[in-house]
Amino acid sequence: MSWIIGVLLVIAGAIIGFFAARYSQSKGQSGDLEEQVQQSEQRLTDYQREVAEHFATANAMVEQLADTQQRLQSYLNQSAELLEKNEGQSDLPFFSEDTLKQLRVANSLNKDHRSGRDSYSANDIPRDYTEGSSGLFSNSYEEKSDKESSKTS
Repeated sequence: MSWIIGVLLVIAGAIIGFFAARYSQSKGQSGDLEEQVQQSEQRLTDYQREVAEHFATANAMVEQLADTQQRLQSYLNQSAELLEKNEGQSDLPFFSEDTLKQLRVANSLNKDHRSGRDSYSANDIPRDYTEGSSGLFSNSYEEKSDKESSKTS
């Protein structure tokens, strides 16, 4: 009978060992699973944060683009109004009105100044081409040519 008690104890030990091993394995697997779930939740949270930042950046860029488009539209409207206002004029002046006034005043002063000088007719020869010493190479050229001719002779 002692051998029956030994066999029963071995069977009871095997059953208890089987359940203990299974319990400890399930605890280890569930711990791994819980860790994987936490990592997945952390990655999901990080991804959601990145997506939210991306949408915020995209929203800011769209607002900036809308502002730029609005400024461009107002500029084009102002330019169109300016062109419509100046449409009645045959040509756009190169200078502003103030500059044109100053040029007119300077031109009238110049005419007054020119009228005080000797007036030349269209048939008069310019002074550079007249005979005598009134030209560009008047005295200095004649003196050099005289010196060179005296050296060669």
